[in-house]
Amino acid sequence: SEYYQGFNDKDIKRYRSEARRRWGDQVVEESEKRVMNMGKSKFEALQEKGNGIFQSIADNMSKGAESEPVQKLVSEWREWLNAFHDYSDEAALNLGHIYSEDAEFAAFFNKFHPDLPDFLTRAIVYYFKTGE
Repeated sequence: SEYYQGFNDKDIKRYRSEARRRWGDQVVEESEKRVMNMGKSKFEALQEKGNGIFQSIADNMSKGAESEPVQKLVSEWREWLNAFHDYSDEAALNLGHIYSEDAEFAAFFNKFHPDLPDFLTRAIVYYFKTGE
């Protein structure tokens, strides 16, 4: 599918299998259906928005994970996530941990800044701890 552009079939199969293991068949199917229904241009705009949020967080790292600008961006991330799936706070927090604990997620975030994976996890943990 064009939604997996840039990935080979082996990687796609592995990512989908990993997602099913972590979150279950129903979550993966609902998320994929949601993405397919939004159409390619909306999906690409959503990806771009996500990249913008992550880049802005990286650009504001010097202000600290608990700073108002970073927490505002984490709030945007939280809203952005719901375009893919209706994440509970617990599931979103778990995803925040996965961003730094999973090598492939960490590699993705390293493209924005080498310290972003750990910083992002700290910022997301703080966000949920303070109940924003």
